[in-house]
Amino acid sequence: MAGLFAVSMKSKNNEEFLETLFWGTFYLQHLGEEYCGLASFSDENGLKIRTHRGLFEPSFKEDKRGLEGRAGIGYCGSTREPLLIDARLGQIALCFSGNIQNLSQILQELKEEGHILERSDDVEVVAHLLFRGENLVLGLKSLPERLKGSFNLLILADDGTIYAFRSPDGRWPLIIGGNEKMLVVSSESGGFYNLGLRHYFDLKAGELAVIKEGEINTIKKLSTVKPQICSFLWVYTAFPNAVFEGVPASLVRKRLGGFLAEADFRKGFVPDIVAPIPDSGKFHAQGYQQKMVELCLKQGLKTAPLYEEVLLKYPYAGRSFTPSDPSIREERARIKILTSSERFEGATLVVSDDSLVRGTQTRSETVPKLRSMGFRKICLRISFPEIKSHCPWGKTTRREEIFASKIPSLKGKISFLGVDDLRYNDIQALVEAIGINKENLCLDCLF
Repeated sequence: MAGLFAVSMKSKNNEEFLETLFWGTFYLQHLGEEYCGLASFSDENGLKIRTHRGLFEPSFKEDKRGLEGRAGIGYCGSTREPLLIDARLGQIALCFSGNIQNLSQILQELKEEGHILERSDDVEVVAHLLFRGENLVLGLKSLPERLKGSFNLLILADDGTIYAFRSPDGRWPLIIGGNEKMLVVSSESGGFYNLGLRHYFDLKAGELAVIKEGEINTIKKLSTVKPQICSFLWVYTAFPNAVFEGVPASLVRKRLGGFLAEADFRKGFVPDIVAPIPDSGKFHAQGYQQKMVELCLKQGLKTAPLYEEVLLKYPYAGRSFTPSDPSIREERARIKILTSSERFEGATLVVSDDSLVRGTQTRSETVPKLRSMGFRKICLRISFPEIKSHCPWGKTTRREEIFASKIPSLKGKISFLGVDDLRYNDIQALVEAIGINKENLCLDCLF
């Protein structure tokens, strides 16, 4: 899932436009680090596009000049976007987030029809199919009929109109927000407060919003299937202060940690210390420790676990989950996590994290670092249920990388990871923590 952001101003000359576009896109950096890009529209200069490889802020901090305007879109993800397209319906800038499962089939069909493809990726395929319609709306309406997968789109047209389309299955969110001066569209709402924006509503699955001069002209339902929003959004993918379908990600994480604490307490287990894997496990660990303290007090116990940050994340290290190259992932995992200088001789530790996907970082980096601090017992608590399959809708993991498929038994997992105990939440706990009907959540990676 890439980060998409759009701004449409109500007035033509507004100094806040470029700052909002810049920082709104910046606040989606955690959704993709390989490429970034901005596109803007002004009456004087039409469409302007710039893309860079690497992190957004250092790439664009000195490269914003000339992107002033009144409408724009931004991107942080794994490919070079926005893509500029010049065709019979006019010029557009296009941003894509998601995964087309039948990409190879569509590429072959396009080649057989005589199309010349430069990139042969998702966004280029979408561009070719879009312009087969009589207009952009009809082109967008045809996409769900041709493409298998999940995808969100932002389009900036050469008259300043923005088209925001949420996937028919609703797997990835698009948030509509704004203020008295502008309307915005974003993959997440976490940066809204700092930008003076309000969260208006979530675009519904299969909906297209057509936005011009800071107003929504129309919202059309282009396709109807059963919505299934990604459950992993709340647990890991989104920034903790993001809100989807009215549910804060931080709250879901604390609930999941609390469920694990309840399960441990029922079995008579109370640790000495609770700590997160930074930063992904922070709210999960807080939820665990808070619930465990509550249960200890109710039972009249004289002691309760302390919350400690025994592992520290170096703030200038990149995110280790997003790179596609395994060697880069391993290097970042090694570099980013530092140990506390304190000693915890003989203590029993619960260490919390969001999920266990590959298991390699836990085995090779996390557990040895924890052992070096003197813990007598290390108990790993994972909030997301056991991941059993790769995500067929995204591009984060491959089937052969999934930890659970390689080592199916709990005893085998404990031995491989080098911990003393391991516990996951189950699917029922996940659904309860999110608070959305199970049939409307994507749980495909759990089967």
